[in-house]
Amino acid sequence: MTPNTRHNTTDATDRPALIPADTGDWRDNAECRRHDPDLWFAVGHSPGWQQKTEQAITICGQCTVRPQCLEWALSTDQRSGVWGGLTEGERRVVARGRIDRGRSYELCIDAQEYIEQRLAAGATHRVIADELGVGHSAVGRACRFFESERATQTSAREVAA
Repeated sequence: MTPNTRHNTTDATDRPALIPADTGDWRDNAECRRHDPDLWFAVGHSPGWQQKTEQAITICGQCTVRPQCLEWALSTDQRSGVWGGLTEGERRVVARGRIDRGRSYELCIDAQEYIEQRLAAGATHRVIADELGVGHSAVGRACRFFESERATQTSAREVAA
């Protein structure tokens, strides 16, 4: 939060909501509403960021709506901050586990156009995998398949010519 929007009170009614209003009643009971929002969005390598993140995780551990918060964060693909007691990296691991590994490769094949656009823009396999919620090895396998398909099509055109 910027200094002009920060509230120095612990009254949840005076503080802007960390969680959007359309998520349901569970957010009214969220422990984070009673604390400084900066704890949940500490910027890496800023002074005290690790301590703030650990403090946020500790507070989340005492929250009665932690499971609902985590589910909301996963379903809405929250990519920054601590949600449901998990950091960005921890949520990525959980999200990857939600996709059946057998389906990861199929999902990549179906997303060929997207993957090729992202590669052309300079994204790595790991970045694309995070965006799709699959393992980076599935992206790599799909890319090798795309290349072999292009090579087969090129060979077929050369034979026809």
